[in-house]
Amino acid sequence: MEKVQQSNEACQRGDFQAAVHLYSDALQADPQNCILYSNRSAALLKLGHHQAALDDAEKACELNPKWPKVSDIVDLK
Repeated sequence: MEKVQQSNEACQRGDFQAAVHLYSDALQADPQNCILYSNRSAALLKLGHHQAALDDAEKACELNPKWPKVSDIVDLK
């Protein structure tokens, strides 16, 4: 949970590189968490890593097809 809080704070500061790293760490502990994939996708998008952002958005949709935050990213495909 600490990594999630730190990653959210990094996003709020605009430190998307740190956020991606922290979300990745959190995903190692909870690889079935669609919210973490969704949040990392948003951070990756801010960094201009479009394919990686799309990959994470698709994974979030796979884990939870009704998760609303990823539908905008996946629709860009």
